[in-house]
Amino acid sequence: MVVGPTASGKTDTGLKLASRIGGEIVSADSMQIYRWMDIGTAKPSASERAEVPHHLIDILTPDKPYNAGQFAQDADQVIAELQERGKPVILLGGTNLYIRALIHGMIPVPEISAPVKVEIKRMLAEKGLAHCYQQLQSLDPKSAAKLHPNDVARISRALAVFLETGRSIQDLQEEHGFNQMRYQPLFIGTRWPREVLYQRINQRVLMMVEAGLVEEAESLLWRGYGSGLPSLRSIGYRQAFEFLDEKIDHDEMISDIQQKSRHYAKKQMTWYRNNPDVHWLDGNDLGENDIRFVQRFLDSD
Repeated sequence: MVVGPTASGKTDTGLKLASRIGGEIVSADSMQIYRWMDIGTAKPSASERAEVPHHLIDILTPDKPYNAGQFAQDADQVIAELQERGKPVILLGGTNLYIRALIHGMIPVPEISAPVKVEIKRMLAEKGLAHCYQQLQSLDPKSAAKLHPNDVARISRALAVFLETGRSIQDLQEEHGFNQMRYQPLFIGTRWPREVLYQRINQRVLMMVEAGLVEEAESLLWRGYGSGLPSLRSIGYRQAFEFLDEKIDHDEMISDIQQKSRHYAKKQMTWYRNNPDVHWLDGNDLGENDIRFVQRFLDSD
């Protein structure tokens, strides 16, 4: 499992590793699942995907919802197929929740009843997301404190769980503990000194914009996908739509994408630092000793 913050070189590392050990790559990126969203998600190029088979990329249109539980099910199926063919599996990680769900399983949240679903939809439609967030703050402050006020999917889910069960989704997560081990992965980590990583992030944003991020966002509108979709509220696309709507200028768009990306990378590194089992590379330099380390792990199975 190749992990690391955004712009740390996971794709290059995964490609090199796959080529050396004859493996195939399974993407654990919550945005790369969507078609026509290539530049803003830093999706592997067509030539890179031709070089090494990739899975769980371009599987949905941008208007389709997807979550960690679905990812775990889809990844289970791909992993089983690859194992049947004797292919080493390389998970290329970007979304921590997806990785955690795959390895440790999902919390046992009860099925949400139809009346509760209807009530959540009614609140969102009639009173807006801000009202729903205020409701969550009142009913379940522990969950509200961990969520961004604009995160419609997680606010709706946390609110639905509380209305259905009278319990905080945070309490359910703490009880679950994510102690189950569905797989025994070897973690390979790509990391850089913070100032170097931030330079890489800033440079990659400039390259994305130069490669046509705004034009890609505009093409999604032409395909009929509204800028309010959860998938299109992600970092990069949200700012591109704000630029197209003339809410911010070109420089402000770039600066905001860079700032939000750096903040996201910081959150990612906090999660990885809590995992003592990561075999860290120097940057994303995968050397011969690292290859042998991976091969010993595979042979031990």
